[in-house]
Order: sequence, then C-alpha cells, then structure tokens
Amino acid sequence: MITQVRIDGFKSFLGFQVDVPPVMVMLGLNGAGKSNFFDALRLVAGTAQQGFERTVAADRRLAARDLFHRGGPDGRPLREEFTIEVGMLVRTEDGPLPLRIRLRARYEAGVGRRPGRAVLAARGSAVWISSLRNRDWMDRLGLDAELREAIEGARNAFVRRTGADYLIVGGRLGFANVDESERAASSTGTIELLGLVAQECASWQPLLLDPDSMRGLVPVGPDAPLEHDGRNLPLVLDRIEGQDPTAWRRLVADLAGLVEGVRDVRPRFLESRQEFDYEVEFEHSGWTAPPLLSDGTVRMLALLAAAADPLRRGTLCVEEIENGMHPTRVADLVRRLRRGCGVDGERAGAPYRQLIASTHSPALLAALRTDLSGSLIFMEQADRVDPDRQSVSRISLARPLRARDLEQEPGKTMTPQQVDRLLRRLGQGA
Repeated sequence: MITQVRIDGFKSFLGFQVDVPPVMVMLGLNGAGKSNFFDALRLVAGTAQQGFERTVAADRRLAARDLFHRGGPDGRPLREEFTIEVGMLVRTEDGPLPLRIRLRARYEAGVGRRPGRAVLAARGSAVWISSLRNRDWMDRLGLDAELREAIEGARNAFVRRTGADYLIVGGRLGFANVDESERAASSTGTIELLGLVAQECASWQPLLLDPDSMRGLVPVGPDAPLEHDGRNLPLVLDRIEGQDPTAWRRLVADLAGLVEGVRDVRPRFLESRQEFDYEVEFEHSGWTAPPLLSDGTVRMLALLAAAADPLRRGTLCVEEIENGMHPTRVADLVRRLRRGCGVDGERAGAPYRQLIASTHSPALLAALRTDLSGSLIFMEQADRVDPDRQSVSRISLARPLRARDLEQEPGKTMTPQQVDRLLRRLGQGA
C-alpha cells in the first residue's frame, strides 16, 4: 500500500509531495498532472519488476524526451535529472513493513543524430527499510497508536531477521532480471527485499479501460489479472466464479446495485471456438451479450472484477473512473470499490488493499466533500518562475481536502468552504 509519493524534475512535477491514504481520489482538469502521476508509478513499478531500461523502451509515454521537466516558450527541458520516491507499507510475516524505493535518472545526450536517453543513476537509486526518523506522514494519514507500534515492530524484526535494510540499485533493478548466479551471490535478505518491492509494485499499472476491447471473445489463456484495457475480462470473470464463489456473489450483487435491472452475470466457454465470453441478465430483457451492453455497464463490471480478483490484490489504480457512467453512479461505485482498503492485522496473505483513482466528475466531488481524511486530492497547475534560468514552467500541485487550519500555510490544502463555493459554481451545491 502506497503511503507517500515524492517527485522532482519528472514531467510536470517539481518538489511535489503527496501523502497517500488507503483511498485516494484525484480530481482536476485535463493537464493538471493526474496521468503524469500514474506515469511515475508505472515507471517505478516497471523498474522494480523488469528493470529501468526495458520499462522505458516499452512505453511511449515514457520516452526520454518527455520524462524531464520542460518550460519556457519553446518547451525545452529545464532539468536533466529527476527523482521519484515512493513510500509504502508491505504485508510481511513480521507485520506492516515500511519500505521506500527511489529512482534517480539523468539525461544522456545522443551521439550524432541518435536521440538522447534516460539513464538510471545507480548512486541515487535505492530500496530501503524506512528508518522511521520522520513520522509526519503517519500523523497526516491518521494512523493510530496500535498500527504505529506494529510498523515499528515489523521494521525492527525484519532487519534483525534478514540483516537487509538498504540496497543500492542500478539499471538492472528488477526481481525478474536477477539470474541464478546473482541470486546465489546475494543474501537471502536482499532477495527477500527485492521480492517484496516487486510484489507490491505489481498492481500499480493503472487501468484505462476500453469498452470495445472488453466486448470481444477471448481465447483460452493463462491465469492473469485484468489487463490495463480490460481485454481479458471474460477470462477473469470465469476464474473468479470458479475459484471464489463468495467474491463472485458479491460482484454480482454490486453490479445489480449499480445498474438498474441487473439480475445475474454468467461467463461462458464456447466449446466450438475454444473462446470465453460473458452475458449479463436483465430483469425484463433476459441475457444480454457484451456488444449490447452500455459502456458504463461494461466498465463497472470490469472494475468490480478487478477489485474482486484474488490475483489482483494490492493497489487498484484507475484513470478517469467516471468514463461512460451516469454521474449519480460513480460515488456508489467508489464506495463499493473502497471496501476492505487499508492495513489489517493479518501477517500472511496478499498485499494490503488500496484504491487510487482520477476523475473530472463534480458529482463525485459532491459525494466526497465531507471526507476530510485527505482522501480527496485536488490536482492543479501553477506557474513556476525560475530566476536562475530566466524561465517559466507549469507545475502540478496536490491540495488535499482538509478542515480549515489557521496554522496551515495558505494554498496547501482545500477547505470545505472552498469546495462548497466550487460546487455552487458547478451547479452541484446542496
């Protein structure tokens, strides 16, 4: 479960920091930095699993020319280095372990006509167990005394048991890239630490669901979580129904609560084609094939499946969660997706549940306006003047919704009064 993200010099972020609760909804206009935030998580997750170079090469949104902060009238790069640091709580046999991972990359100019590239700076890139010297994030996230004690106990127990607390990493960071000889040369604690980070990061790939992809037939394939566009939805539904009847019944009940008239869902295996499909049953029209379902129904079904899937435990990241849905249904969907999020007392099992979503929806803002826990984050853009470089650039800011605090520096948070005024302007006021 992600607890904090710090970004400096990456895309639209300079000196950016946000504390991440078990449920975080980012609201902002286009261009405010919501997608860039997910890009930062994808870069960290990909690096932890398969290495920095492979991650950057495989993703067009992570092209080197676009990674570094830009500004000025010609949009030239203003930084030749960026840092992304993510704090997290990881479920271990010792308890909730406070881990941190930091990527520091620099720009390396190309030779001749060859384009430049981003290179991971090994000296600044690391995975480590938090020393817990700075516990301000615990205060801001509202962690109780029992959980704080469990976190400190897990840290001390892990370091005592494994002897591993800090690992410098290079371009080959990625548990999947560690070959047998490297594993043999590494300590058990080092391998365990890398494995914990890779497992935790595995779910950070954000879902940007495509209803058309989710309406097609899917051939028999290996068990896997929902793809980022949802294309393997029939396979996921079939697996949940067969492996976890309790989760399946809850999924169907949730869809019925969100979509009027829904009675049931059934995966189908087409023997003659060796492909999977699914249907949704409605009260008055019977079983309905995916091509006849609305975009909103298909998307809600996919998100409920992702949340219920035993193979996709951990952080559920969703871009533009409201797409294709009626505004009145989005808040109810979020309430259902947030069930079970947070740290529990179990020391064995899947990663802790978390929901991170982005939205433009005023209706969702209206529904969450009384939540002052920091779960609602306003993403905004501001002009930043750099007198040394004599340049102006646009940067992304995060302002959590909090109760008014006279000691808080103005502009750091959004207050309920500001939200009420915003909703009245948008016609969503009470």
